Amino acid sequence: MVNFEHQNLITITIDNISFQLKAKQNFSWLKKFGEVFCVFDEQDSGNISFGVKNNNRKFFVKYAGAEPKDFSGNPKDAVNRLIKAIPVYKKLEHLHLIKLLDHFTADNGYAAVFEWFEGECLHSHWSFAGKAKYNHPDSPFYRFRNLDLQQRLTSLDMIFSFHTYVESQGFVAVDFYDGSI
Repeated sequence: MVNFEHQNLITITIDNISFQLKAKQNFSWLKKFGEVFCVFDEQDSGNISFGVKNNNRKFFVKYAGAEPKDFSGNPKDAVNRLIKAIPVYKKLEHLHLIKLLDHFTADNGYAAVFEWFEGECLHSHWSFAGKAKYNHPDSPFYRFRNLDLQQRLTSLDMIFSFHTYVESQGFVAVDFYDGSI
């Protein structure tokens, strides 16, 4: 069976990193942050994110306004969600939350720049779908589950610490799952 949903995708290459979108997009504004070394383009949120390095510093740049291949919504809705998230990021600044450094209008969308954090998403469905997430030895979820108990409990304490803070600020955490870690 042919999947027509991903037909006619446009391949974009930035600093030797290639990815596909449903429509052409200008990312020249990324150059001011440095060299793109990775892309997170298989999200269904309407965002596309980049790992960018500049000398010894790395950044995580989240952008709404493009048409990622796995996004079926309106890019303007993704832009509005990202803009509305900025004051929440600011209010919830915490030791265990990635730090927001900047945010701005870029091309036809909106960008948020964060400090880089070395790690892997525990729900990397783009690399380890289905049962492989749970039993493949290279899966981040599998490797996390096989860490020493104390390391896992330390992670859990950090998550609880942040969620306690979220509640103290009048917010309720929703849609929190292994893809959020």
